[in-house]
Parts: sequence; C-alpha cells; structure tokens
Amino acid sequence: MKLISAITCTTAAFGAALMLPAGASATDMHCASDGGTDVTLIDGSTACRATAETQGRARAAGYDGVGYAHAGSDAAALGIGAAGGVGASDGVGGIPIALGYGADAVALTSIAARAANSETDQPNPFATLFAVSIALDGSRAQVTTADSMVVCLGTAAFAWSSATGATCLTTPFGRWQTPRSELG
Repeated sequence: MKLISAITCTTAAFGAALMLPAGASATDMHCASDGGTDVTLIDGSTACRATAETQGRARAAGYDGVGYAHAGSDAAALGIGAAGGVGASDGVGGIPIALGYGADAVALTSIAARAANSETDQPNPFATLFAVSIALDGSRAQVTTADSMVVCLGTAAFAWSSATGATCLTTPFGRWQTPRSELG
C-alpha cells in the first residue's frame, strides 16, 4: 500500500510541476502585427517577431523561448515558443499555428495555398486552410502545404493540415501517420 501511495504522490508532484505555471523568473514577450507592420522584441534567450503583409495578421509570443509569425495576404499566423522551444509559422491565405514547448523543441508550420473557386479561379472565402504543428521537449513537428507534407520526430510531436487531412503524432509509445496525400 505504501508503494502505491509513493507512486501516486510522485505522479501528482510531476503532474503539478508540468501543469502549473512557472515562477516569476520567466521572461514573456508578445508581438502583434497587422497590415504591413513588423515587430521584433529580444531579451536574452527570449524573443518574438510578428510580421504581416497588407491584409495579414500575425501574433507571436516567447515565454522563455522564441515565437515567430509571418502572415501574407489574407493569413492569420500564430507562433509560440516556450520553455526553450521555438514556434514558427508562415502563411498566405490561411491560418498557420506553431507551438514549441520545452528545451530544443521546434515546431514549424508553413501554408502557402489558397482554396480557389474552380469556376472563377478566385479565392473561396469559405474554404480557409488550417495547419497546426506542436512539438514538446526536444521533438520536431512540421507542416508544409507545398506537397501536403507533415513530419513528426521525437517523442512528443503533432502535425496536421486541413488541406488534405494529413496528420502525424509521436509519443513515447510509438509513431502514427496518415498516408501521404498530394494536393490537387
């Protein structure tokens, strides 16, 4: 019974350490860019950069990490880096989201496609593309829509593209990936 109590207490302590916010020593940076602006903030190893073209919106945040977001026309990009991680998103005509959390974690999301109406070849406002990459503690996650590729490496990564539904996930227990799909 004491062994079960020790395991339960240890699990609760580790869970609390991971779930509860860090102490006051964390450096937070927030960058926001709308319609043609470029904002960069750097403080030691914490940084953020948000840059947006004429009709884009970019948001980036660094919480003891590096966040980067670039929004081309008609895009809303979000990049967050925390606890030593890097989150970088870049998009044209969609919503790219990247979150890198933990030492040496890198999440990259890039979408450069617009869903077009086949009759008029004009962008379809009801078909917004989404792409998400999340990497934790030394893992890598990447989404690229040029060939609808998703990549997950390490023990804690997730990537998904709404263009084709391509998805990958890595955990300490294994790796799962949908079959590779091509656009078009």
